[in-house]
Amino acid sequence: MDEFFEKLPKEAEFCINCLDVDVPCLLVPWHFHPETEIIYVEKGTGTRFVGDHAEPFGEGDIGLTGANLPHVWRSDPVYRENIPGLTTHVLVVHFHDTIFKGPLAVLPEMQGINKLLFESQYGIKFFGSARENIKLRMEEMMKTTGIEKILRLIGILDFMSKTEEKQLLASTGYSKIRKSADFNRFDKVHRFMIENFQGSISLESVADIIGMTPTSFCRYFKKHTSKSFHTVLNEIRIGHACKLLIENKMNISGICYESGFSNVSNFNEQFKKIKGYSPSQFIKHRQKQA
Repeated sequence: MDEFFEKLPKEAEFCINCLDVDVPCLLVPWHFHPETEIIYVEKGTGTRFVGDHAEPFGEGDIGLTGANLPHVWRSDPVYRENIPGLTTHVLVVHFHDTIFKGPLAVLPEMQGINKLLFESQYGIKFFGSARENIKLRMEEMMKTTGIEKILRLIGILDFMSKTEEKQLLASTGYSKIRKSADFNRFDKVHRFMIENFQGSISLESVADIIGMTPTSFCRYFKKHTSKSFHTVLNEIRIGHACKLLIENKMNISGICYESGFSNVSNFNEQFKKIKGYSPSQFIKHRQKQA
């Protein structure tokens, strides 16, 4: 993950850029860019990381990530095995939010979209019937050019602002650190956690990344996130565990170790603390929602 800032292709220098991507797997690393992004996953599964949020994604997933918010949609390992017929298909829209600034921003009709763009600094996911509505609007937008593309985008954002079927992703603590002068140093730690959460991560090794003692690092991390280092690490691990539980291909013991925990008892305790359910209750809850 050498690249953090992503400069979009030259054709993306227009106010709005639409991409129809059909690839074996998503390979874009943990990154950010000044454009706001809408992504719809038509085919493919994996884990979505947005700021300090981690959660599985699957077919139908729709997310909105604000300007300069670090994120990555990471495909499951099986998609890297070049299995015939197993591909990932996503629709992506990038746009500069300068479109909605200036005289346009003060119009009463723009209040909802302004609020939505402000909330996008945390990342937003959509669910329920809203996903199908947004998907259809994005598919139509892909066919347009010029001013019609802008009008379609306004329609999508207007709908997103009005639907109640949405949820913010990153925490307010992460949003604050992202705007601080110290963010690049903090991000080194966060990127390391995302890349290595399935293995053993010692406090000493993480503190060493930014040249701190473990004690100083703990104070530093808590000051910037209002959470302990181990709490955030466990949240990332539990997000991955949820994806494995939904897939239903492994037993709970196997999921525990695959998610980076060293014993089932601690896994169950952390899962209930973070999600409010035990792993088995989580499965039953998901089945009722299906």
